[in-house]
Amino acid sequence: MNKKLLLIAPLSMLALAACSKSDTPAADADATKTADASAVPVKMPPPITAQETYRCADNTIVHIDFLGANEAADIRVGDKTAVAIRVSPEVEAAAAPADATAPAADAAKPAGPLKSVDGETVLTGSGQQINLKLAGKGAQNCKG
Repeated sequence: MNKKLLLIAPLSMLALAACSKSDTPAADADATKTADASAVPVKMPPPITAQETYRCADNTIVHIDFLGANEAADIRVGDKTAVAIRVSPEVEAAAAPADATAPAADAAKPAGPLKSVDGETVLTGSGQQINLKLAGKGAQNCKG
């Protein structure tokens, strides 16, 4: 008798859980369609085009993810899971017209220094040697 009661109790709770006083799913779908229609289009971030690891003059390990056509870079100091510092070209460098006849090798190099929003982190150069100024430290050369 106790075994039957133990089996019936969960089944009855399941049946009661199915009873709900909420609206039908069709009404929720209409609200979702309306919200999606009024949403502002989202601009996707630039893709990661290169990932490099550098050792700086003070033995700091720096991981850099170069984004897009050198539109920006994410800098992580120490561990790859550290919080990234986003650096991007200055407004003047971004407004400069691009030269369509430039060779592909030059396209991989930043047009100018990449700076963080607060201006304390600056990245110049690319490839196997960069110049990096971190917040609270001076500018230093880093090799890949």
